[in-house]
Amino acid sequence: MTGPAAETLPFFLRPNSGFGRIRPEDDLLHPASFAKITDDSATETQYFGFCVPEARLHGLTYVWWHPNLKVCSGGLFVYRGIKPTTVHAELCDWRTYMNDAVITKNDLHDYRLSNGFGVRIVEPLQKFHITYADEANGNHLDLNATAVLPPVMFEDGNHFEQSMRMKGEVTLRGSRYAVDCYAIRDRSWGKPRPETLMPFPPVSWMTASFTDDFSFNCNAFDHASGQPERAGEWVMPDERGLNSGWIFREGTLGRVVKATKRITRAVSSTICSAIDLQLVDEHGRVVHARGTGITSCPIQLWGNVWTVINLIRWDCEGHVGYGDCQDVLFGSYLNSKVFKGER
Repeated sequence: MTGPAAETLPFFLRPNSGFGRIRPEDDLLHPASFAKITDDSATETQYFGFCVPEARLHGLTYVWWHPNLKVCSGGLFVYRGIKPTTVHAELCDWRTYMNDAVITKNDLHDYRLSNGFGVRIVEPLQKFHITYADEANGNHLDLNATAVLPPVMFEDGNHFEQSMRMKGEVTLRGSRYAVDCYAIRDRSWGKPRPETLMPFPPVSWMTASFTDDFSFNCNAFDHASGQPERAGEWVMPDERGLNSGWIFREGTLGRVVKATKRITRAVSSTICSAIDLQLVDEHGRVVHARGTGITSCPIQLWGNVWTVINLIRWDCEGHVGYGDCQDVLFGSYLNSKVFKGER
């Protein structure tokens, strides 16, 4: 299977071969990193997620800056159960086109988007306060995000991920829910995020947090040994299936060097119902986790790709945890006989 050259790929399709150094100022904007990038799709992002598993509730907040266009997009989605489209979410308030002054004037220190969503950095890399209010629809959010593990900076120095404890309250259409969960946030900058057509099988960003000292992340394509029923169609060869991943356990960070991912989606469905995932890191540690889908909601942030956000319950070595499976599905795959069940 062929596709675009590596330099034209978005960050989530690029292999990561190690870890880099992080600084407190990496929680602020990185305008200098775009000095040599003329592409309109040059991107910087900030993502936080949270969940209330017993209520089948999942939420995510996102800011997406296009510095070369001087445009900012952002907002939040909070939903319960299985949703057919983004706007079916009980709380869906996303603004696609905003003047980027909404974030650049305070350099992410304390911003408020035009829809009322805002994030304040209480302590870089450690503590954040996230708020939103929509009185007319009875929707509110008030969360404190506190780091439980150090950030994991990727080798290129343009992306990091971090396990957080999310505490506070969310109100959906007048119903209040207490939030007390783990979630893995991420930040990306200094790269284009091209919207070109890409002939790839689905790729999944999978996260799990179990305790203050045990989390993992894995970004992997559907690959051959994980989907043997596809007979090699619309899967990556095993050696190309893994893009990135890490395990943080008992005070030690390890880069994932091998991943075996078997994901279950019904025929002609984009909803993840189950995952069997085995990871091996550079220290030889093996993690075998089985995931069950709890919620699902598609989010189409740009037209040429379909992204589905799934909340997963993970069972791993006696631990129970929760996290995202963010599936990115490309048009060529969705139009294939494999997806349609016609092969």
